[in-house]
Amino acid sequence: MKGAELTMIQVSNEYRGAANAYMDKVAKEKTFTDFHKGYTVVPHKIHRCFGLSQYERLIMIDLLAYMGDKSKCYPTQESIARNIGCSSKSVERHLKSLAQKHLILISGTNRNNEYYLPNDLHEHPYLLLSEKTHEFIASVRQLVNERELTNWVDQIVKSEKYKEFITKLEKVFRSPLPFGREEEIKTKLSDYMQFLKTQFLDKFGSTDSVSN
Repeated sequence: MKGAELTMIQVSNEYRGAANAYMDKVAKEKTFTDFHKGYTVVPHKIHRCFGLSQYERLIMIDLLAYMGDKSKCYPTQESIARNIGCSSKSVERHLKSLAQKHLILISGTNRNNEYYLPNDLHEHPYLLLSEKTHEFIASVRQLVNERELTNWVDQIVKSEKYKEFITKLEKVFRSPLPFGREEEIKTKLSDYMQFLKTQFLDKFGSTDSVSN
């Protein structure tokens, strides 16, 4: 208890500003180290994206860090592996997966790649479906046990049905005709939300408090 109280007192006497401002201070601090003086902007949509593995997220964040204020980067797979704490073989595998999901673009040879972000990342199917999932979670999290909800969501995002919705959205974005695309995307996302409500009802027995 004394240890807990001491920790709370120490924290209360530390910097009390907003996290973003504090991270800026941490990044610029150079009293003892002066090598890295920047930080990486990572949208929550990427940081918490369902459908991406832990290492896929870390690799994306690492690539964003390398890009900084540029539109591309070219770190070696060994460098990425050191930064995120896995083998270069794992990095190679997850880079291929990210490219297959069209979350990054890769050019060059296997060991001398250049990495880019797609122009339409802000409306990428993986991000859209993930955010809709988070939206649904927020509407029902007070209705059920948190751990049971987490396990249920994990099953949903690993299901074939989730992949089907991703595929449907990808087809919409690949369509050469942009007319009506926005409404079609909204329809697909609405269908997905209805799917979640149905699955939630089957699992937990009530959606009375779930917002429409």
